[in-house]
Amino acid sequence: MRLLALFYNALPVRWQRRILDRTQARFLVGVVGLGVDPQGRVLLARHRFGAPQWRFLGGFLSPGERLEDALAREVREETGLEIEVGPILEASQGFRWQRVELVYAYRPAGGAEHLSEEVIELRAFDPAELPEVRADQRGMIERHATRAAAWARARE
Repeated sequence: MRLLALFYNALPVRWQRRILDRTQARFLVGVVGLGVDPQGRVLLARHRFGAPQWRFLGGFLSPGERLEDALAREVREETGLEIEVGPILEASQGFRWQRVELVYAYRPAGGAEHLSEEVIELRAFDPAELPEVRADQRGMIERHATRAAAWARARE
């Protein structure tokens, strides 16, 4: 193993990257948000594509894009809302797809609601009275809604 490490470290970086590109699995990176309004209600959307349940807003990271910027872009593209992105609440392996998904808290910070073709409906729900939410995200709401609401109130 040491001999292999010495050989690998002696290679130019471009060759090291080529080796890694060909030997390591690739994953999509997704960012989603547990949005909360000033009353502590959770913002959820029903999407035209994918699971029919209510779920978080978000999407995939573009090359070279900051994580927080990706979430803000996705929410703006899907709803017209500007948001303030808060702390990371959780990282998971994603739902059904092989990906890494980072879950942030966020709060609306402006803009005018204008739903894209991707989103059928956007509503705010009391965390104690949730509609049918995708199972993995329901658990995230149960674990993190209080923390996200406290962060949002502190930012008011």
